[in-house]
Amino acid sequence: MENFILSTFLLLSTVNFIVTLVTANPRSHPLLEDDDGVHYRIIGGSEATEGEIPYQIMLKQHGRFSCGGSLIDVNGTQFVLTAAHCVSNGRQAGPPSRYTVVAGEVDRATTSGNEQTRNVSRVFVHRKFYLRTFENDIALLAIDEPFTLNKYVSPIALPKQGQATTGELIVSGYGSTAPFGSLSSRYLKKVSLTVVNDLACKLLYITRRVTGSMLCAGKLIPGRDSCDGDSGGPMKAVNGNYVAGIVSWGTICALPTQPGVNTKVSHFVDWIEQQAASIY
Repeated sequence: MENFILSTFLLLSTVNFIVTLVTANPRSHPLLEDDDGVHYRIIGGSEATEGEIPYQIMLKQHGRFSCGGSLIDVNGTQFVLTAAHCVSNGRQAGPPSRYTVVAGEVDRATTSGNEQTRNVSRVFVHRKFYLRTFENDIALLAIDEPFTLNKYVSPIALPKQGQATTGELIVSGYGSTAPFGSLSSRYLKKVSLTVVNDLACKLLYITRRVTGSMLCAGKLIPGRDSCDGDSGGPMKAVNGNYVAGIVSWGTICALPTQPGVNTKVSHFVDWIEQQAASIY
């Protein structure tokens, strides 16, 4: 299957080279410079049910939806994992008082009683985050008090440092359901994607920089992807049930030759643990 995917992507690389030259812009834009609160969205997926994705976090800025995130536990302390560009303009992080995080939310237009909201107390952004290329696009948020864990709210496991991820991924978020849409989704949505071979991804993005700390995911069938509004959200590895990626960037959403490029969490486990240890 991997050889088939690689061969297909290589055959399409010439066409993709032209597309990338024209549209080589990140799907996500710096949160602090975006007025509409829309980033990265799920395309071609289905609605998640109550408790199906209990680790999904909604990040709000000044009370408005802005990005996704993952609830994780590091040595007994809860944190939210998200993308650096969701909380930083590339020069500095926004103040913690700007952000709140919501867990247990599947329908943003109604209140089910399963939602829990916490304030962000500290923001850790990778010091080598580079907005122009989205390298090291990772941030860790400390919260003012732990969430109450139940079947609707619970953390997702971290991978091991350096762990390789292959196969199917489940990506989730509240973003738009169309490649060029402008509205985020009312409902939490999910979509199944497949890890794309590193070499194939680099060839497909030949005019951009895809590094070893990034994880590419897509489908040969068009119409399935994450896109604007899902930034910072989780990519769960089906084989292992851990958070394999953080939604980061891409160009044309849901195009087979333009897979989403995500932060590879296994590259940053040591960094996550180091930041977490600083508040113990």
